[in-house]
Amino acid sequence: MCDTRLVMENCIAFYRALDLQSLSKLRALYHDDARLIDPFGQHEGLSAIEHYFAHLLGNVTRCWFDVDQPLCEGDRAALSWVMHWAHPKLRGGEPLALAGCSMLLVREGRITWQQDYYDAGSMVYEHIPLLGIAVRHVKQRVAS
Repeated sequence: MCDTRLVMENCIAFYRALDLQSLSKLRALYHDDARLIDPFGQHEGLSAIEHYFAHLLGNVTRCWFDVDQPLCEGDRAALSWVMHWAHPKLRGGEPLALAGCSMLLVREGRITWQQDYYDAGSMVYEHIPLLGIAVRHVKQRVAS
């Protein structure tokens, strides 16, 4: 098994039980100088990534991922996933689902770069009462 595929298998195992994991396990997955980019910002370095995860998990009651098999070529990988999560202030704490994908770069047996792609409106904004109405209206207008 190539190094990238092994790192992706470890990554998938981590994310499948994210809310049950110790964030100290991030050190085995991400390089000290890793960069994680998503629609909400850029996080430079392992300490910043750990802080970001701690903040995210501190605000939800559940969070886990269904992850498809990775596409790997050399030191690059792509993952498609569905994040399942629940936040006490969104939709009464009901579980929500969000589809997305991640592009990753692996070096020295750890992730050095990750960019996540997903619809931030579907994740948060559509679930805020008045703002949600506006976001859904704009999406409908663009789609028609």
